[in-house]
Amino acid sequence: MIKPILWLAVPTVTGNLLQSALHIADMYFVSRLGTAAIAAVSVAGLAMWLVYTAIMGVAVGSQALVTRFRGARDDASLRKAMATTLAAAAVLAVLMASVGPLAGRPLLELLGAEAHVVDLAYGYITIFFVGGFTFIFMVMINAMLRGLGDSITPTIIVAGAVTINVLLDPVFIFGLGPAPALGVRGAALATVFAYAVGLAAAVVVFTRRHLPWRAFVPANLSGKVAWQMLTIGVPASTQMLIRMAAAMVLMGFVALAGTAAIAAYGVGQQLTSLILMPGFAIAMSAAILVGQNLGAGKKERAARTAMASVGLYAAIAAVMIVALLALAPRWVAIFDDTPQVVELGALYIYICAPAFIFVPLGMVLSRSMSGAGVSVPPLIVTAVVLLGVRIPLAYLFTKVLGMGVAGVYWAITIPTVLEGSIMYAVFRTGIWKHRKL
Repeated sequence: MIKPILWLAVPTVTGNLLQSALHIADMYFVSRLGTAAIAAVSVAGLAMWLVYTAIMGVAVGSQALVTRFRGARDDASLRKAMATTLAAAAVLAVLMASVGPLAGRPLLELLGAEAHVVDLAYGYITIFFVGGFTFIFMVMINAMLRGLGDSITPTIIVAGAVTINVLLDPVFIFGLGPAPALGVRGAALATVFAYAVGLAAAVVVFTRRHLPWRAFVPANLSGKVAWQMLTIGVPASTQMLIRMAAAMVLMGFVALAGTAAIAAYGVGQQLTSLILMPGFAIAMSAAILVGQNLGAGKKERAARTAMASVGLYAAIAAVMIVALLALAPRWVAIFDDTPQVVELGALYIYICAPAFIFVPLGMVLSRSMSGAGVSVPPLIVTAVVLLGVRIPLAYLFTKVLGMGVAGVYWAITIPTVLEGSIMYAVFRTGIWKHRKL
């Protein structure tokens, strides 16, 4: 049971850890520019997640369909799913480049950051929005490759892109050689260039092995497949959007404490995101295997695969949580050794990290149900917990009880435990086993 999970997950874990390393490298180089720059990247990251939700929603829907059609050996539907995915990617790219720069500044201002932080963050996200089509197409192609059971090629592509990004970061941020010193904007430009190289590699592999460009014709663009993709992807995307909206509200509470608090919050999130990286990979692998097993009519094997994935991720998460807790102040000081930032960042880890042991239940089982084509129940759980519990708790702890930033941290921890517990209960009902595509 564990072997097929590892076969898919290990390469993906490697890729996700590399991406996490990229975010940490970005934060490290940007931190040389000061606390305001760290805060700007943290705020920009929240705004960009609004775009990620739409992208990942389509990717989840595409991967679920590709997986099920591959498991059922339905080659005609499989080709339609792949062609329709690329068309959806093109639409998203146009929307992001046209709407993103216009909506970016108002969105950043809503987060409550100081004016100079907003200026820095806006320069960052504008470059990403305009050049982010490279990211969109790379994500979609990699999702389809994973749905086909190939997790190694996407990992190699991501590894190459991450390496290039890390090498270009100091060049564009500090202006090495003939390149101008662009500061925070340089980090975004390095990312766009790196994703462009990754996209080129993904296109070569995908068109040679699976969908030649000559197959991208109207006959392979299916309204029915697009609708199926949306019915799976929109709830999954909405789930991520709710998660992001809650995070943005929390950022508003954190911003009341000043730039140092924002920086500490951003560093704390970057460090705890290391725990999430193997989880994304294992959850993705579980979704693929659940979809393939359901496509082949093996419902109970699908359930056992999902729970085995939860156990595997929980074991990995426990080790990482202990490592973070043991040296919390030192981890934070790597990015910003300002005493207030170190104190608040370490407090984030002490309060929030232990609750991440419940993340395997929430993340893996949610993606497993999405892999089965059932996205609405996980959406409902997320909406109830984050909007009905997390935000009210943040208000109660910070405004009513006067706990300050620590109140925000507890408003993250308690719902994390609750979400994992409820998601497990929903999964155990077995309602996800009966979805037909």
